[in-house]
Amino acid sequence: MKKAPFHSNRAFTMVEMLIVIAVIGIMSALVITSFSNAAQDTRRVVARQQQAAVQNAVNAWVNGVSQTQGLAEARRLYNLAGTSVGRLQLVNTYLDDTTLSHFLANTTVNNEVRSAALLKTQQYLLLDSWQTNTYPKVELK
Repeated sequence: MKKAPFHSNRAFTMVEMLIVIAVIGIMSALVITSFSNAAQDTRRVVARQQQAAVQNAVNAWVNGVSQTQGLAEARRLYNLAGTSVGRLQLVNTYLDDTTLSHFLANTTVNNEVRSAALLKTQQYLLLDSWQTNTYPKVELK
């Protein structure tokens, strides 16, 4: 007498399926969060680079003006510009046209210089007045 072939009807149970779905959901949530954090970190890096670019332009302008007209006159002209946007336009020859136009297109408040990256991080650049015995700073607020 022949034995019937043994067939295993083993399949996933409902609990096993739910566990697999839950694990996949948790893993996808972690991946999405890490991508979101990476995008935010990138915006912050771009904001710091933009701050450095404007600070370099200010430094170059101060150096150029102070060599020909003196440091006191450079401070007077810088403070005479009045606002962050005015001071940005004062140093515009030390920024490339694309960067300058990008800042001016995204800036709506005169004392808060913004770019697309700064808008997304809700930050701005502040070119505050230049006090005696200090050096002009570009602050990221």
